[in-house]
Amino acid sequence: MKHIRYYFLPLLSILVFSSCQKEETFKHDASSPIVIDKFTPAAGGSGTEVLIYGSNFSPDTSRITVTVNGVKAYVEGVVEDRILVVVPRKAGTGKISVTIDGQAGVSKEDFNYQTSYVVSTLAGNGSAGYADGKGLAAAFNFGNRCGLDIDADGNLYVAEAENRRIRKVAPDGTVTTLAGSGKNEYAEGKGMEASFYLPMDVVVDKDGNIFTSDPAAWTIRKITPDGTTSLLGWFEAWGIGIDKRDGTLYYTDGKGSGSVYKVKPDGSADQIITGLSYPSDVAVDSKGNLFVVVNGNSIIQEYKYGTWEKGVTIGQSGATGLVNGAASDAKFEYPWMIATDTHDNLYVAGNGTWDGSSVNTNQCIRFIAAGTWQVSTYTGGSTAGFADGTGAAALFNAPTGVTVGKDGTVYVVDRKNNRIRKVIAE
Repeated sequence: MKHIRYYFLPLLSILVFSSCQKEETFKHDASSPIVIDKFTPAAGGSGTEVLIYGSNFSPDTSRITVTVNGVKAYVEGVVEDRILVVVPRKAGTGKISVTIDGQAGVSKEDFNYQTSYVVSTLAGNGSAGYADGKGLAAAFNFGNRCGLDIDADGNLYVAEAENRRIRKVAPDGTVTTLAGSGKNEYAEGKGMEASFYLPMDVVVDKDGNIFTSDPAAWTIRKITPDGTTSLLGWFEAWGIGIDKRDGTLYYTDGKGSGSVYKVKPDGSADQIITGLSYPSDVAVDSKGNLFVVVNGNSIIQEYKYGTWEKGVTIGQSGATGLVNGAASDAKFEYPWMIATDTHDNLYVAGNGTWDGSSVNTNQCIRFIAAGTWQVSTYTGGSTAGFADGTGAAALFNAPTGVTVGKDGTVYVVDRKNNRIRKVIAE
């Protein structure tokens, strides 16, 4: 049952008292319509208490069902012309409906549901170091603009440049080392027998294999679920994207006049897009279209599958800032990595400056709605720091990597905080 918020107790007390005084004087008339005149507030998130004004209600709350956008709300109290309800989680924007004994009345206006995003720390104690363990017992040392990805079971795989390892983070926050000795060298092997120079990004295929870029070693390596590494090819790869339909890999080379490459089954690669200013990452949507982070120009550029012709440009080339809105109006500030969700929405890790600058205005994850290309701030803001919490209260310090689980949960490499953060839409 929904707990009553203390600051609404006076209002609820009035409803209860009024109900006691009036319960003999009003009743629901099944031959007359249920009318909703208005409700207040008109907008809010999960847990918001809404007062519905109208007529032909019932004093018996057990007979009353109220929904917001079709999702059942909790009825806290009722008097003759008012019903107090609590907005349920993930209701969405839509009409408020009051149903009594199968008879319904519907509001003329929509309730504007405002999703809140709750940020927590999944793993990492905030100090640069190396330790496996659960939650705050684990330690990371990213040291660079590292990425992560997630498998079908909700396990995260994180490239950790400074510790020269690939770490695995289970859904409960337990961190283990999947591969990497920590030595600054190139070696294949299983688990800690393998070595890396500068692991930067990871992607996971549908079979649970992990692929990691190591631009200092000019390699993309394959890691099986048991931690065994092997060479996929000699590439100067920074960001990696994967087409989940067939496992095709794409990578960016991060150069001043940079390119995007498509990896072929024989271990070679075709250069498919050229002339980009420091392309840092690439994501692939459900149709195979590519979305490239052009870090040097502070834009996200779409390329159509197969032809690789330009599609939508999101952001203003060469103009930096934290500006939301339409694709042509939005501004980013040297974004770094990008991810898609199951609906082809895009999530952009904002701070791709080489040193994770605290004056970068994008200490946040940006959201780009598929199809409309409207840009908004998903979580975080313009201030560098560390704080778990909801909405603008959450703070990040140089977020560089982002991925999205099949349930919509977002995970972030919080570089300067040396933590993996978790973002849940409430």
